[in-house]
Amino acid sequence: MRRRRLVIGIGAVAVLAAGGALLAGDQGVVTLYRTWRQMGRLNDSLAVSRRRIDSLKTEIQRLTGDTAYIERIAREKYGMARENEKMYKFIEGK
Repeated sequence: MRRRRLVIGIGAVAVLAAGGALLAGDQGVVTLYRTWRQMGRLNDSLAVSRRRIDSLKTEIQRLTGDTAYIERIAREKYGMARENEKMYKFIEGK
């Protein structure tokens, strides 16, 4: 009877120790879940970076070969005008 209780007690301690290690160890479920979430965030960040790279490549292509686009950027961003062309700027009053 006493030996049976001892075996059951040792078994229970072993199961609890294994369960604790499974949940909280370096390779436990909690660590696995955190790693999985971090991987998801990194994949999202990677997708954003890839989209940004694609848009920058498109911008480079347009700036090196599309004269109409270059002219539009010069007009809108830098306020440039063609020779003998008048530009008007409208300033909103308070």
